[in-house]
Amino acid sequence: MKTVACLTGSGTAPELMAEAMYALDAVGRVHGFAFDQLHAPFGGVALARLGQPVPASTRDAVLGADAVLVAGAEEPALDDVMAELDLRARVTRVRFGRHDDVAFVTAVGDGAAEWAVRRALEIAESRRMRLTCVGDNEWCELVNVAAPDHEHVRVDHVSPRDAIPFAAFNPGRFDVVAVAPQWAEGMVEIAAAAATHRVAAHALLAEHGPSLFVPSPDGGFALAGHGVVNPSSMLLAAALTLEHGLGQPAAAETLAGAVSHALVDEPARFGARASTRDFTRRVLAGFQLSMRAEFA
Repeated sequence: MKTVACLTGSGTAPELMAEAMYALDAVGRVHGFAFDQLHAPFGGVALARLGQPVPASTRDAVLGADAVLVAGAEEPALDDVMAELDLRARVTRVRFGRHDDVAFVTAVGDGAAEWAVRRALEIAESRRMRLTCVGDNEWCELVNVAAPDHEHVRVDHVSPRDAIPFAAFNPGRFDVVAVAPQWAEGMVEIAAAAATHRVAAHALLAEHGPSLFVPSPDGGFALAGHGVVNPSSMLLAAALTLEHGLGQPAAAETLAGAVSHALVDEPARFGARASTRDFTRRVLAGFQLSMRAEFA
């Protein structure tokens, strides 16, 4: 049985991790699989309890897991956790509307570009067989060299000058985008901000050892303890954990699709009519709709 190391920081992180586990347990029952949870503190919580932001027990949990799910993207200690792992590529998944979904893939660290490009092509093979290359000549040449090994993937080259307006006004034009690191952050931020009913989360993929899965920062420390933080990005990070960490792509699509349906069909006004748990319950109630959409 595979293991997920669950790293919970301070602020709203405990509430968000609780929602992720609630959703993962539910989708596991629907798709007929189970996994072990290994909870370990890090960041401010670990510092207060154990005197270190990343204690030895947390490092052991991280290195011994099949996937690492983090609640607490704003914790400075996240950099220490990342330094323990062999991270090579960042996949940022942006969902908007009911069904539209773009995966932006870029390299992490020196010497990782070739591996990240090949990972982007593999992700394209598992989706709609379309990859858009955005970058300079060196980056695009890496794509051209790797593409023949993925002959069914249609590769389209778009200049950064043209790709950024597409990301802002027509992100649905893309499916998988292999984007050079110098343009990746800007493209992702524009796509995530411009789309309606959007949600984004991040997978940091390792060549060896566990990969790391993180929601977008929520800036919600002021909301901690009130039960009204929006869990949609955390739930999408859980879906990425299923897809890239636990080898459960069908379950990942069920969860990610249900998050989109909840955002579009029953938009939550957190702090007014909806609580964090109310939103997650609507996501779980939408599993059947999401599964019908997958097989339509």
